[in-house]
Amino acid sequence: MLAAIVAGALLPAAVAAQGRPPVGPGVANYVSVNAPVVALTHVRIVDGTGAASTDQHMTIIVRGDRIETIGPVGSTPVPDGAQVLDLNDHTVIPGLVGLHQHTWFGGVRRSEPMSVSAPLLYLAMGVTTAMTAGSQFPYQELNLARAVEAGTIPGPRFEIAGPYLTAGAPRPASPARLVTTPEAARRVIAYWASEGATWFKFLGEGSREVLAAGIQEAHARGLKVTGHLCSVTFTEAANLGIDLLQHGFITNSDYVPNKKPDVCPQENMRAQADVDVGSAAVQASIRSIVARGTAVSSTLGVYETFMPTRARLNAEAMEMLDPETRKEVEANHAALAKSGFTVPDRMLKKMMEWERAFVQAGGQLGAGCDPWGTGYLPGFGDLRNYELLIEAGFSPEMAVRIMTSNGARILGKEQQVGTIAVGKVADLVIIRGDPVRAPADIYNVVTVFKGGVGYDSMKLRQAARGRVGAS
Repeated sequence: MLAAIVAGALLPAAVAAQGRPPVGPGVANYVSVNAPVVALTHVRIVDGTGAASTDQHMTIIVRGDRIETIGPVGSTPVPDGAQVLDLNDHTVIPGLVGLHQHTWFGGVRRSEPMSVSAPLLYLAMGVTTAMTAGSQFPYQELNLARAVEAGTIPGPRFEIAGPYLTAGAPRPASPARLVTTPEAARRVIAYWASEGATWFKFLGEGSREVLAAGIQEAHARGLKVTGHLCSVTFTEAANLGIDLLQHGFITNSDYVPNKKPDVCPQENMRAQADVDVGSAAVQASIRSIVARGTAVSSTLGVYETFMPTRARLNAEAMEMLDPETRKEVEANHAALAKSGFTVPDRMLKKMMEWERAFVQAGGQLGAGCDPWGTGYLPGFGDLRNYELLIEAGFSPEMAVRIMTSNGARILGKEQQVGTIAVGKVADLVIIRGDPVRAPADIYNVVTVFKGGVGYDSMKLRQAARGRVGAS
């Protein structure tokens, strides 16, 4: 890795200055660094490629919104007038790229928009690019994305996936758009594409015919499709050309005995818990999905919260909840063992095993948060995924890659973000400590750079305190 960094540092004239994103009055209070040229010195680097981390004696020069130079402290000059941050015993990773980042909070008695708290918490914990993976409030999310882009509020760059699409039975309280025919799928996608959605998410019920029509319509417009599937299996969806499958093994009905075509089996999750991931049939399905170039988003953390033996409430995350919502979350947590929806302990291990096999077969694995009323919150959930990916058997550097450059590649943004490299957009997360050797240090986020502007993580968290479930 070091040789590549030094080579990058010697590029002639480095990179021309770029414009930084606008910082309006509603954003300026959270900004701690906004100089034309910034030097991050004495840092460790985990660059997002999966390569081993460097030592703590590296310098990163940021000019405008781009990374201009990377190299060892002793041989990397700091430009005159640069704002210098001496970051001894700090680690820098790329900004996280989240692939399941809702801006509404559900799983309690009601679903509430997180128009204020979600963007604050995602950015505070290092998420600089976020795909929403379906919305209960799609216009709210489109307006939220535009407000962030305009510099009116702080937050990550949002990719909006529009409303949920499903062919399930009509439910009076459901926020999903029913699409029961190919024509309906095409019409809905055409409309939301015109409104600004760039992704579309299909939920568990529906036919291959409808899903195929939706994929074709989206692809014809240069847009993409993801899915939390059930009636259509992963291998079927991959064969239809879907871009991204959500949640991995736990929602894949490929392995349910006697599954009927286009029908979601009621026993899906419990049947999965007894599947041999190492079997020839499962490994063949993984190879088939990989061969079609279909990516998968890991969401290990949210399913862990449905396991009574493992579920824990993060004390700092609980402080972010509105008082009434906090009572409901704590009640949900206390009642988990008695509820009808729990995840068997062995299921998490199978999910981890399946994801390892998927990556070993050459698959693109990204990660997402999927906030939920079990106490799984924006940003905090993303960082829990890091710990769980390491528990799954990935190296810390590979876990960072899954959460950064893999996500960027899945979104089609790998030329701009996802790795720490000369010429890339300066999306950087400064972490106190060394999360490679001590994974829990991943929560020690100090400053988050998005497009060369540094945001104070603690100020963002303080602004979100008490607001999740209320705004």
